[in-house]
Amino acid sequence: MKSPLSLSQATVILCLLSMGACSSMPGTLSGNDLSHLSLRDKRMADKKVKVLQESPQQVGVVLGKVESKRCQSSMFSEAPEEKTMLVDMKAEAYRLGANAISDVEIKQQGAMGEGCWNVYTATANMLVVE
Repeated sequence: MKSPLSLSQATVILCLLSMGACSSMPGTLSGNDLSHLSLRDKRMADKKVKVLQESPQQVGVVLGKVESKRCQSSMFSEAPEEKTMLVDMKAEAYRLGANAISDVEIKQQGAMGEGCWNVYTATANMLVVE
């Protein structure tokens, strides 16, 4: 008959299980698959797409919403920067024909069950302004 787990063995098992919740998942979760864009395209989008605080009174066309989600993989890793999330959204907006984004919101949500410590979600309106 096997002996029950000792306290130290149980502690080691518990630590290993809790470390499994921290994955090495890459930063981008959803919203934009930017793998098809070259560095040149991302730089171009960053220069061409303006970030407006709010939608202007006269908008040519509203193309819809753009979203980017990024993962903070552990409590020791750095949170994604606002600039990174803006570049994600600007690249997707540029790809879809927008020249501006407005009403940017960034939210943080705990997401240990999804393999991240926190998930940061950025949303904005895609616009064509003149």
